[in-house]
Amino acid sequence: MGDRARGPAGASRYGPPHVVILGAGYAGFAVARGLGAAPARVTLVNPYSYHYFTTLLHEPVARPRQRERVALPLAPYLPPNVRLWLGRATAIDPRRRVVEVEDRATGARRRLQADLLVVAVGSEPLFFGIAGLEERALTVRDLSSGPLIRSTVEHHLARYAAGEMGPEGRRIVIGGGGYTGVELAAELAEVRHDLARATGVAPGAIEIYLVEAAPTLLPGFDPPLVRYVTRFLERVGVRVITGTPIAEVTPRHVILADGRRLEAGTVIWTGGVRAHRLVEQAGFEVDKRGRALVERDLAARGCEGVYLAGDAAAFPGDDGRPLPPTAQVALQQGEYLARALTRRLRGQPVEPFRPHLLGTVISLGRRDGVGLLRNGYRVTGRAARVLKSATLWRYLYRIGGVPLVARVMGGASLQPLP
Repeated sequence: MGDRARGPAGASRYGPPHVVILGAGYAGFAVARGLGAAPARVTLVNPYSYHYFTTLLHEPVARPRQRERVALPLAPYLPPNVRLWLGRATAIDPRRRVVEVEDRATGARRRLQADLLVVAVGSEPLFFGIAGLEERALTVRDLSSGPLIRSTVEHHLARYAAGEMGPEGRRIVIGGGGYTGVELAAELAEVRHDLARATGVAPGAIEIYLVEAAPTLLPGFDPPLVRYVTRFLERVGVRVITGTPIAEVTPRHVILADGRRLEAGTVIWTGGVRAHRLVEQAGFEVDKRGRALVERDLAARGCEGVYLAGDAAAFPGDDGRPLPPTAQVALQQGEYLARALTRRLRGQPVEPFRPHLLGTVISLGRRDGVGLLRNGYRVTGRAARVLKSATLWRYLYRIGGVPLVARVMGGASLQPLP
């Protein structure tokens, strides 16, 4: 990546203002891309040289080669005034706008002084204190998740076929029936025959359970579409359990609150997220999920010049509850902050952030899905699946225009990965 991937020499009191962005997820990447015309020098701190699409992280579980198509190299799409520093933020002093960063290449820790600081460090799994869950469950959280889940499932199935594991070796339990859990269950069901061929297990012997504590899957989602999703999953052989939370995970069992014990070799947790713990550790005023409370312009309460976006921010919607931690919310907040900070740096007034939620689309494998659009219109089947792909094309178009979209539609890899 050349000079753009190296860390800065440090903040200077001279020259243009220094904007520091922590994280290159949907929000942080959008802020960085939108500051090209700002009278500032910008440092984007991220552990990796790529940006990945969190809404697609379930796909490489079923199709491992998809891993190279759910990530995008950062450097080619950053403006000239943005420097990418490959490192991980380890501490934040929001009142002084100082960030401690661990350099990825050397492990050395250095401090960055910002004139304006954007915290977009994303989320991490929330385990709700369930005994054994954090220690024994896999999660869907980054590019390593898909290959790890796939290899774990195949390893356990192969051991079951060889007589080295009992019934738990052929059973997969997914905890959490929200968007990710539903999409992951559908993907695994779709590749059941592939898993069987690879491991020597009969397809019918591979069991997939989806457990949700709420009375239905997709809590809070449109009821007719919830029924569609539930029927779809049951039709493809997923065993859906609702209204019963997981109480404990042992080396061989998932124990439900009603006393049922499911023998399970592979446990995957998709049951909730919280803001990255760095947000709470920094001393921001946070909600019960560790998200910082922010003003209408996404400014941190009581911290001048500090802003939060994406999963790190608790921004109230029209109903007073924080907006959900979705990609479209994070993207809109990032694009807003880029415009707002540019105006602030020019001494111009700033309007408050106003979200425009476009609806929700959920994929059910490669050929089915459901969607609820902003006008209340429901979409199901192949049309919904095409719409899910279209949201990716639209996002890529905003980043790299027609050439980038053409690469994806042509089947090219976006990011070669180890």
